[in-house]
Amino acid sequence: MLNILSALFGPHRAVSIYAFLKTWGLPLAGSVGLVVVATALLVLNDDGTHEHEAFLTVPVLSATPINGDVDNGVIASVRLPDGSATSITSTEAPISRTVGTSACIEKRVYVESGDTRYRFKLPRYCEAS
Repeated sequence: MLNILSALFGPHRAVSIYAFLKTWGLPLAGSVGLVVVATALLVLNDDGTHEHEAFLTVPVLSATPINGDVDNGVIASVRLPDGSATSITSTEAPISRTVGTSACIEKRVYVESGDTRYRFKLPRYCEAS
């Protein structure tokens, strides 16, 4: 590398550039890389807008309290109306306490990607619809 720098910048300046790159090159390249990745995530990220589609009452296949306590949340597998199963997590204690043999979920569809996501909701939302 020193030979290439000598050919481009001359021998005296090449040594200074080489010493700078050896001491500060990796941290500088890492910092620039971190800024590029953070900027790309910010610019290319989906804004997260979604549309509410429905409130559904679904059967719960299994429910596991987080850290052994329902007040910390629950991870539950539920059977969706189309017959498939999915896992949903809630860390809100009032909602986690309502998950039993059945649960109320909200079906959301994200605008840009078209992905469908589900969230636990309080049973009163399912009773109202």
